[in-house]
Amino acid sequence: MAHDEAEEERAFLADLQARSGRDLATWMRAISEQGFTDKNQTIDWLRAQGFPFARASWLERIHSNGGRPIYLEAPPQPGEAPPEPRVAPPAPPPKQKRPAPQAAADAPSLETLIAAAKGYRPLYQMLEAMIRQTVPEVVLTPAAGYISFWSGAEFAIVQPTGTEIRLGLALGDRPRDANLGAVRIKGAAPGITHMITLKDARQVNAELSGLIAAAAAHATAG
Repeated sequence: MAHDEAEEERAFLADLQARSGRDLATWMRAISEQGFTDKNQTIDWLRAQGFPFARASWLERIHSNGGRPIYLEAPPQPGEAPPEPRVAPPAPPPKQKRPAPQAAADAPSLETLIAAAKGYRPLYQMLEAMIRQTVPEVVLTPAAGYISFWSGAEFAIVQPTGTEIRLGLALGDRPRDANLGAVRIKGAAPGITHMITLKDARQVNAELSGLIAAAAAHATAG
C-alpha cells in the first residue's frame, strides 16, 4: 500500500506544474503566505484554486510535513548518508458512522420540499448535484421545513423557497463574512452554524464545493 501511495505521489508531483502552473515549492510558499491556522482552511483555499478534494488534502499534508513529500525522500546530498527507510504509521481503525436519522412521521416528502423552490428548482437541483459529487455517500432526509444532508453526521441542510435557496453548513467556529451569515432556517440543529443564500447558478462553484467539503469533514470529525 505504501508503495502504491508513493507512486501516486510521484505522479501527482511530476505533473503538478503542468496542471496547475506552479511547482511544489511555489505552492508551499503560497499556502504559507495565507497564514491559515486550520488544515480545513488550507484545503478549502486549494479547492478554490481548482484542486479536487483529494489533491488539495494531499498538498495540505505535504505543507504540514514541512513542505516535504509524504512518501518520497529527497536524494541525499554528496557526503550524506542515505536516509533510513520511512515506515508508514499504521492506519487508524475506520471511524464508525452513525446511521442517518429516519424522517419524522409528520415530515413532508422530499418532493414537497423541493417543489417549494418553484422557479428556483433548477438551482436547487444544481446544488444537490454538487453536494452529491462532493460527498458521494450523502443521504438526504426530509425534515420539517428543510432537507437534511447526512454523511456520518448532519453537515448541511437546505431550505428551498420561492425567492431563494438557503444552505446551512456545519462549519464550527469559522468566522462569518458577507457570504457566510447566521442561520435563518427554523429548526436547524446547533451544529449547523453558517448559512449561504443562493439566488444565482454562478454561486454553485468551486468555492462552494470547498465549503461543503469542509462542512462534511468538520461534522464527521466531531
